Amino acid sequence: MIIREAKIEELDDVMAFYEMMCHELASKDFLPNGNKGGFPSLEMVTEAIKNSCLYVGEENSEIAAAYIMNNECDPAYDAVPWRADADKEHASVLHALRVAPKYCGRGYAGRLVEHAAETARTRGQKAIRLDCLVENTIAHKLYLSRGFQIAGETEMYYEDIGETRKFLMFERVITDRLNLSEI
Repeated sequence: MIIREAKIEELDDVMAFYEMMCHELASKDFLPNGNKGGFPSLEMVTEAIKNSCLYVGEENSEIAAAYIMNNECDPAYDAVPWRADADKEHASVLHALRVAPKYCGRGYAGRLVEHAAETARTRGQKAIRLDCLVENTIAHKLYLSRGFQIAGETEMYYEDIGETRKFLMFERVITDRLNLSEI
């Protein structure tokens, strides 16, 4: 898999990928009310591409995986006891990390996380943060295995989920150089 910045001319392909993933995620136990769709929104994806914040994993000339990393977060992040002393401009937030079902089991999600960490480091960030539904234990294992720690738990409302839910808040402190032997 080749990981690269998404291009604006592939906006339709990126949106098709995320819509496919919304349908896939609708079947998961941690989303019992089914596919709410719409995450990430067309506006979020367009802005992420324009701001060099959306990355795709390409395999066999198709989008196999993707993630968005910017400095935008829900206001609930402000109440979390983060380990890193980082203001919003120095704490990247990982959004919508997805791997297409036919590419699962190949380590692609881990590769995306490491790519995000290296990208954050080169951008002078002090931490990567994210929220994950409490029930999404498979994702928890991924993040913990990649150097993230649980910073707390909070409730948030996301329109695409359609109800207030509990989320674990994860953080990975970024060092001056990436040391994969520590994770």
